[in-house]
Amino acid sequence: MIFLCDDINSSHTVLGVGRYATVSTPGLLDLPEPILQLIVASSGGSGVACSCAALRKAFQCAFACPELAAIFLIKRYGPNTALFHVYNTSQPRYSLLSGVHDGTDQDNVTNKLVRELLRMGASPRVQERFLLTAAAAAGDTLVVRTLLRAGVNASSCGGRSLVAASAAGHVAVMELLLRAGVSARAENGMPLRAACREGRVAAARLLLHHGADPRAAASSALVEAARGGHLTLVLELLASGADPRVDGSRALVEAAAAGHGCVVLALLVAGAQPPARNGLTLRHVAARDDHQVLEFLHASLSRTDENSGVECCRRLYSCLASLGVA
Repeated sequence: MIFLCDDINSSHTVLGVGRYATVSTPGLLDLPEPILQLIVASSGGSGVACSCAALRKAFQCAFACPELAAIFLIKRYGPNTALFHVYNTSQPRYSLLSGVHDGTDQDNVTNKLVRELLRMGASPRVQERFLLTAAAAAGDTLVVRTLLRAGVNASSCGGRSLVAASAAGHVAVMELLLRAGVSARAENGMPLRAACREGRVAAARLLLHHGADPRAAASSALVEAARGGHLTLVLELLASGADPRVDGSRALVEAAAAGHGCVVLALLVAGAQPPARNGLTLRHVAARDDHQVLEFLHASLSRTDENSGVECCRRLYSCLASLGVA
């Protein structure tokens, strides 16, 4: 009689005629690797990864395959939330992308997983805003396209996605969302503010081209660009109609406090007021002991004729030339 054990690799002793013989029975780890990986994926339990080194390796190899990873997610979380865990759980993406370093390839591999989940009946409508935003933030253009084609409503949940893509500078994703009907003015102008905060010039230009309002929320996009010292963005926004005088010349206050001399000069030439916010600008600069910015502000305060304005423009051009902007 042969008794099967619960061990992964088992052995037992059979009583022979006048002697004992040890017979080994095939164990789980004796299976071919593709079959073992399929079993691990179909189990739907991550505990197998902690069982032993061999099963841990099989688990990781299974997740490196989009088809097997999809089986695991469906078994583990069910069709309603399987897609949600593509981005919400670190383990699937880490294992799936562990050997992929190029951003385009990562997008392609993740898209294969998402498409396989959709084929298996996963619902994209549960947490659709999170899904679209997470894919946009990761720069997964193919995944965003797949989700939109699967029925995710861009008009109702695309605003946050556009903000995430703008902050990360994923222009291809932004173009896709804008073509799908997401407004460049969504979320009260947050996409443009996010792009300016992070210094994403190409993203900001794309949004302005599609109708983003540089004056929205008291020209807060200009404030973000000025605070970060992003001179090119400051000039783009001023040229597009941003008002440097609103909210007590807040953009000037932020640029001066951070010591961005060329941005301060650009704002002064555009009409920002140095004594803004009860002299807060001058106090911030004095505290930093920033001589260049103090010089610009005092020169602007003391100018009484056109010649001083021309001098400010000349010095601004000199600053831009030194930075390679002019």
